[in-house]
Amino acid sequence: MFAFLEGDRTFGLIYGLTTGGLCLVLAIPLLYWVLPGHKRSFFGTRIDPEYRLQLAYGIFCMAMAFTDMGCRAIPHGRLTFVHPTFFLMTLALVIALAPRITALARTPA
Repeated sequence: MFAFLEGDRTFGLIYGLTTGGLCLVLAIPLLYWVLPGHKRSFFGTRIDPEYRLQLAYGIFCMAMAFTDMGCRAIPHGRLTFVHPTFFLMTLALVIALAPRITALARTPA
């Protein structure tokens, strides 16, 4: 089912940079909006009044970005469950977070 995730070295590098870049695009605004003077609540102040959940998601997205890039850049054998899991996690993050991040970024502060 996930055989398309495996390919030659060039495919792996491009795929890793693409999925890592998507996660990085999610992480940057989440982490930027936690900084003093740039506070913007992703989850709302009733749910996350101290921005801890937002910080955790930002750090997780950043970790996923570098894991996606690193896993494809480091040569290794076939990993049966790792690449499909990274793909599904990246897909879930993009589907869940990207629309709200886009909406917050487009509204004036």
